[in-house]
Amino acid sequence: MRWAGILLAAVFLTACAVQAPLPPPPSSQVAPAPDLAGTWRGTWGGGPVALLLTPEPIEVGTSGVYLGNYELLGGRRPGVTGVLTSWISGAAVSSRAQGWLGSDARGRLVLVVQSETPDGTQRLTLARVAENQLQGSGDSSFRWGPRGPAELTRQPR
Repeated sequence: MRWAGILLAAVFLTACAVQAPLPPPPSSQVAPAPDLAGTWRGTWGGGPVALLLTPEPIEVGTSGVYLGNYELLGGRRPGVTGVLTSWISGAAVSSRAQGWLGSDARGRLVLVVQSETPDGTQRLTLARVAENQLQGSGDSSFRWGPRGPAELTRQPR
């Protein structure tokens, strides 16, 4: 019984040993992101909102199950970066935004966007309801920020 405890501790310490991190998976393992680049404008919680998405796709998602530095479950998925401009305390506030893509129960593309403003965090969850239209809702971690339904339309390039 004593040896079993020693063996278990050795396995645990080996798994926690510091090793060089593994490189990220090749891009070919992540499905390509749909083209959402451009300027999206609309309303969020009754006020104006704009979302500028860059054309460079990224990979996001660092959560998962790890054994040491080896990821056993989880993985990276396609994402987007850009700038979110929302109405806060009577003024337009722009901040860096990052988002990740998924799908809902209907199979529609879903974009979750998060932005850190000087006042706190903002988060939008938007489903693609048409080629150039996103609908959903969002909230802010601060009470004076926008919250509620959101609808954005991609502006012509």
